[in-house]
Amino acid sequence: MKKTALAAVLLLALVAAARRRAVLPPSAPPVTGPTFSKEVVRIFADRCQSCHHPGDIAPFSLMTYGDAAAHALEIKLMTRTRQMPPWKPVGGCGEFLEPRVLTQDEIDTISKWVENGAPEGNRADLPAPRVFDSNWTLGQPDGVFANAEAFTPGPDGDIYRCFTIPTNLAADKYVSAVDIHPGDRGTVHHVIAFIDSTGESQKLDDDDPGPGYTCFGGPGFNPSDASAATLGGWAPGARPLEMPDGVAFKLPANSRVVLQVHYHPHNGAPKPDKTEIAVYYAKTPPTKLMRIVPMINDTFTIPPGDANYRVTAGLAPAPFEKTPLPVPVHLWMVAPHMHLLGRKMNVTATLPNGSSQCLININDWDFNWQGQYRYKNSIALPSGTRLSAEAFYDNSPNNARNPNDPPKPVSWGEQTTDEMCIAFLGVTLDGENLALGKTADASWIRSRF
Repeated sequence: MKKTALAAVLLLALVAAARRRAVLPPSAPPVTGPTFSKEVVRIFADRCQSCHHPGDIAPFSLMTYGDAAAHALEIKLMTRTRQMPPWKPVGGCGEFLEPRVLTQDEIDTISKWVENGAPEGNRADLPAPRVFDSNWTLGQPDGVFANAEAFTPGPDGDIYRCFTIPTNLAADKYVSAVDIHPGDRGTVHHVIAFIDSTGESQKLDDDDPGPGYTCFGGPGFNPSDASAATLGGWAPGARPLEMPDGVAFKLPANSRVVLQVHYHPHNGAPKPDKTEIAVYYAKTPPTKLMRIVPMINDTFTIPPGDANYRVTAGLAPAPFEKTPLPVPVHLWMVAPHMHLLGRKMNVTATLPNGSSQCLININDWDFNWQGQYRYKNSIALPSGTRLSAEAFYDNSPNNARNPNDPPKPVSWGEQTTDEMCIAFLGVTLDGENLALGKTADASWIRSRF
């Protein structure tokens, strides 16, 4: 009886185990191919998350699996067509720092991940996440300057407004990085940060009711210090500008930062705007100052119907390419600028020995994705170098971005529906060494700003 009872107990146990196995769902097949946790998140961290994190320029985050899976098909389309990440310089012309370019293998990995159902994978494979611990990509700034009161532009036409902000600095400071956040990205066309060491901007503000003052064409004053005229600027798509080691902008004691904000209301009622500029001070004294040299042509008119109109620009009034650099410099950064009709721009340096060097080539201009492109290594440009920019514009009815229907003649102007042809160059002067007390003549730069 005991053996029979034991056999019965064992039989019942086997039956119960079989029943349990019968009701359990079949185990999921092992994941093959790339997963978010192992391969895809690493691509996003290297190439995408600097923009795609909460509070930054991108329309959605790519920090977590849930963030990415919700946009998987969109991500596949935009990466396969190379619309994302946005990177406009053509390869082979200038070697830039941290290009936002996906390799073909990275594009294929993202595509396979989406085609396989965008699996999350094993969370144990996740790398340590990138940390963005403030609203600023570069971390908490040393100073943030903004107008005390928000400004709401009118609903029609382009408006240039300057906001003068005291720095309250007791001594000169040197700025190693700058980031600018427009308060209303849908309305702000561009921002230029000027430096006022005389207080003239406050007088202009006092004479103009409301926040700031009208400043079409410039800040309304001439910077008194050629070594401290600007902190750079912002245009749609621009990222923070970091200086190379030993190079900085100068922000003098008791100076004022003047933000010239160009508003272009075009999509409903404008919102109140309070544009901010963040500065990061150099940890050690620099040896050189960063100067912004503009190459400009403001004398052209693009005829209606012309789909490939050529404009050239340089350091001085026409003929532009004939004016050489008066002193030797090193080139660190380039920032082309056009409006809605712009299609292409290339910038070239012709050295005194007759050889030429391509500095940047953009063959698919997009007003919404402009950049301040820093070179991986600075480029030595001796005195006598001639700099030239060549731009092409499409003023035909086939240009979907053409603001005029039918097309009409378009000339240089301050409004978004006008055009511009500018290439800003960030240079240091070879004859300058602040550590040794050596200064260099920069008046030739000031006269062209």
